[in-house]
Amino acid sequence: MLVDLHVHTSVSSPCSQIEPRLLVRAAKEMGLDALCVTEHEELEGAEVARRLGEEAGFPVFRGVEVYTECGDMLVFGACRRRYPVTTPFAELLEEVRGLGGVIIPCHPCRGSLGFHHTLGEEKAEFLLSSVDAIEVRNGGSSPESNQAAEVYASHYGLPGVGGSDAHFIMQLGRCLTVFERDLGSEEELVEEIKAGRCRAAYAAEIEGLRTSSLWR
Repeated sequence: MLVDLHVHTSVSSPCSQIEPRLLVRAAKEMGLDALCVTEHEELEGAEVARRLGEEAGFPVFRGVEVYTECGDMLVFGACRRRYPVTTPFAELLEEVRGLGGVIIPCHPCRGSLGFHHTLGEEKAEFLLSSVDAIEVRNGGSSPESNQAAEVYASHYGLPGVGGSDAHFIMQLGRCLTVFERDLGSEEELVEEIKAGRCRAAYAAEIEGLRTSSLWR
């Protein structure tokens, strides 16, 4: 199952120009099986996209991208409707754990030398022992940054996931997560990430994935 795990829309992310109805149409035309809308600090855009996905018969799962002092985190299965501009990582972790969700550092090595250089030894080790996966394919990061993230995931035995981090429709699907099993709900999305039954990929690695007519 092909899922773009990291997409922003114009509903709740001012930095995005993707209209949710066109997002769902483009995802279907590309050959994606589902996508996750992960707005900055709030859930409204994901709710809108989920309803439009239901109308179109296309799964849209809800998530949030939350800024913490340890970097940006994708949260699934345990999302508040709104977060403050900065949420302490320990507070977010406690909340996500209590609600049974997953927490994933996104684009962690973009513009940096990695967790230990940015956070220091103690905080980096705490973070890496606490999260459920690492985004190792991010469409807005360089191949070198993605490779550095993949090294972390491998060293710490964490699943690697991928998402386009799309803010414009033509960016959709440039990085993906390939799930071994079909996902019928957000609960199953969380379960499969926790179980590690997924891998990250670039779009170019996926046979049969095509360009949406919206891009032509």
